[in-house]
Amino acid sequence: MERLCTGVDGLDEILHGGLIPQRSYLIRGGPGRGKTTLGLHFLTAVDDSESALFIGFQEPEAQLHSNAASLGIDVSAVTFLSLAPDAQFFTEQQSYDVFAAADVEQQPLVEAIIQAVEHHHPTRVFVDSLSQLRFLSTDIFQYRKQVLSFLRYLTQRGATVLFSSESSRELPDDDLQFIADGVINLEADVSGPAIRISKMRGSSFRFGMHHMRVAGGGLKVFPRMIPASSRRAELQLQCWGTGVKKIDELLHGGLAASTVSLITGPSGIGKSTLAALFVAEAARRGERAAIFLFEEEIAFFLRRAKNLHLPLEEPFADGRISIEQVEPMRYLVDEFTMRVREQVEEADVKMVVLDSVTGFEIALGGEAVRERLHAFAKGLSRLGVTVLLINEIEAMTGEFRISEKSISYLSDNVIFLRYMEIDGMLKKAIGVLKKRLSGFDNRLHTFEIGPGAFKIGAPIHGLHGVLGGTPMPQDES
Repeated sequence: MERLCTGVDGLDEILHGGLIPQRSYLIRGGPGRGKTTLGLHFLTAVDDSESALFIGFQEPEAQLHSNAASLGIDVSAVTFLSLAPDAQFFTEQQSYDVFAAADVEQQPLVEAIIQAVEHHHPTRVFVDSLSQLRFLSTDIFQYRKQVLSFLRYLTQRGATVLFSSESSRELPDDDLQFIADGVINLEADVSGPAIRISKMRGSSFRFGMHHMRVAGGGLKVFPRMIPASSRRAELQLQCWGTGVKKIDELLHGGLAASTVSLITGPSGIGKSTLAALFVAEAARRGERAAIFLFEEEIAFFLRRAKNLHLPLEEPFADGRISIEQVEPMRYLVDEFTMRVREQVEEADVKMVVLDSVTGFEIALGGEAVRERLHAFAKGLSRLGVTVLLINEIEAMTGEFRISEKSISYLSDNVIFLRYMEIDGMLKKAIGVLKKRLSGFDNRLHTFEIGPGAFKIGAPIHGLHGVLGGTPMPQDES
């Protein structure tokens, strides 16, 4: 089916290509949500064969030009018909003794609209806002009839129409939602402003809330990542190793490509270092990888890697490795996931490290982390990307837990790091709990992290209770 772009790439993706031409679409939202901005994007997306008309009942044309310029939107190709009352309306103190105000004021507005349409033959029309006609109608039945007739007049002349509404408890816009062929809602959820499609006649669309932002350049929409139904058929399975022989032996060769791995353990035990080993080995093989740091500074991360003799600086400098510091309080989650996806597709990134799940959760602003992390991790893995999730456990010792967020189910592989106390000294243990596509060494091993190596010790024998953090000799209960 032929589609008409909205002027906002992310919205076109949500609409599975854009709007169906010669239909009418309602834009709903509270004040300041971006209704007019979306309308301007729609009008400025005209090509050489199209023309655009803005019919405004609220802002004067000069103000609309000024607002568009401040957002970086070029409206030079748009014709403006401003029907907003000017200063003379107030100074002349107009009153109506015999006729109702609606009877006197409606006819000039209708004539001005007809004249503009017949003169310019617009293919795109934005009406801001159609709620104003409500105040010029004698009753609700007359209003609905006029709106329906007005929209049909525009669409039958070849125009695709976007119109906004002002909804409140006193003046709901339910009637306009029934009349419109599609409804675009500009809202705000717990983690920021969002866009949601609630109706689209004759077309499917992507359900749910999708984050958006109004800033320099206008309105930007970040479609929520949804995993593909299956992996790409052409994906070739391979193994990602660390370059450390004993770690790779624990994993029986390494991690399978296009899988999701959870590296879990308490603070400071070496989770990021272990993930960096996989990244360094990927770079050595000429593959591209990306690390997203929610907690650590890039400079500190690289300095620590250098002290451990991890070769990350050179591949970072030449672009084989991308390291980005993410401030979770400044990012919308859909904005972040879209950024990651763009890197994967544009730079052919094969491995992504999310460090950490806690930082990702902060960016959610209260949303449930399981659903969003599932979409993020599975969406990337089905694109052929190997995903490493760094998960922090708050408890240093005690009851063994893989994760406190119930996210282990989405991982194909689980590597856990654990502190344990032996003779008053803090030791570290590593183990593999899960590996879907192959076998693995199920024994616990001690390890140490120092300059030049991630040293894996011998398997732990003669002790039990290691996972609880306080191991005891096997012959003691």
